[in-house]
Amino acid sequence: MKTFSIATAIALFAAMTVPAFASCDTRKEDDQAVCALGCEDNYVRHKQDMMADHAQLKADKKACDAKCGCPENSKDL
Repeated sequence: MKTFSIATAIALFAAMTVPAFASCDTRKEDDQAVCALGCEDNYVRHKQDMMADHAQLKADKKACDAKCGCPENSKDL
């Protein structure tokens, strides 16, 4: 029982700390965040164009976020 509780505590700690190393938060300065920021900037810049194909812009943003490893950034499009 004691071994199981220690293993569970280690697994929970590992699950909490792993996301801190690679983040899609664009306020951070790691490579993944810089890539996600580029996707967001490109989307916002072209979204304001009245003649833009907005369906294509959404598809491009989803593809860019997937390439960066941050598909959760475009789930609300």
